[in-house]
Amino acid sequence: MKGSFFKRFREEQHTGFSTRSGTQGSRLMNKDGSFNVIRTGTPFLNQLNRFHDLITMKWSTFNTIVIFFYIIVNLFFSILYLLAGTEHLGGTIATTPTDKFFEAFFFSCQTFTTVGYGRVNPIGLPANIIASIESLSGLMSFALATGLIYGRFSRPHAKILYSENALLSPFKDATALMFRIVNARKNQLIDCEASLMMSFIEPETSIRKFITLPLEYSKVSGLAMSWTIVHPIDENSPMNGLSPDDMKDVDAEFMFSLKAFDDTYSQTVYARHSYKFNEVIWGAKFTPMFHSDEHSNATVLELDKIGVFENAELPLKLQKAASE
Repeated sequence: MKGSFFKRFREEQHTGFSTRSGTQGSRLMNKDGSFNVIRTGTPFLNQLNRFHDLITMKWSTFNTIVIFFYIIVNLFFSILYLLAGTEHLGGTIATTPTDKFFEAFFFSCQTFTTVGYGRVNPIGLPANIIASIESLSGLMSFALATGLIYGRFSRPHAKILYSENALLSPFKDATALMFRIVNARKNQLIDCEASLMMSFIEPETSIRKFITLPLEYSKVSGLAMSWTIVHPIDENSPMNGLSPDDMKDVDAEFMFSLKAFDDTYSQTVYARHSYKFNEVIWGAKFTPMFHSDEHSNATVLELDKIGVFENAELPLKLQKAASE
């Protein structure tokens, strides 16, 4: 393929990515929509600012960190109580070292959470100082955890499902690149706008270029059901005449962006996704993923069928290109 093939198309100049192909990874955007960039050289003190990570990480990871922090802190204070002497903890009934440790640990848990059942209480200056510091630490920690949990719940973001593959399918006596998206939540996304960009490496110069692919329609009033994103491949398409080997040679990547208004939060939300050339299936079409219910009163949307497709015949010219 000659690099001049793409010369007649308008290139995007300000994408945020470098045009030097040798300085970037093979994939510009991860499947979850995040940019495939690993940052190094961050000053140590800046690495301690983990607020963004705690807000955006998975709930399972966040809960694990909270539980781990809770256990570590109470282990630390229980050791301090043991060093101060269990005789300074009034009401203890333990006699063995193991039982004394557990009494100190659970007393630490009660103090850290400000529960204070009352059976065990600090006696003397050392134990009271430790208990005072722990109480303050517990109040501040729970205030911080509450703020983080609120931030996680209140942060608006779209939960969009994508078909696993993009398809090259028959479309209006020609072909089209298409993939399917759906809102995985029950909230309403309105005024949805979509855009699709093709990234490729120009063979003659080894420079990475970016071209916006026009869509059949780029806006919908609401994402009530599934939305099949379609780029018609006609004489005005950058993909016109490309074969699977051509897409591999130019390291093609298709980067999708969605902007919508979430009426639950009354804020604009964004979502991104990408497909590499080897994630495009030639000669296939999606099967329906929604139907009316048994009483024809509502529409049933089957989310688990978002990526289901079947074989479809392409025009003979493309069949030949795909098989070569």
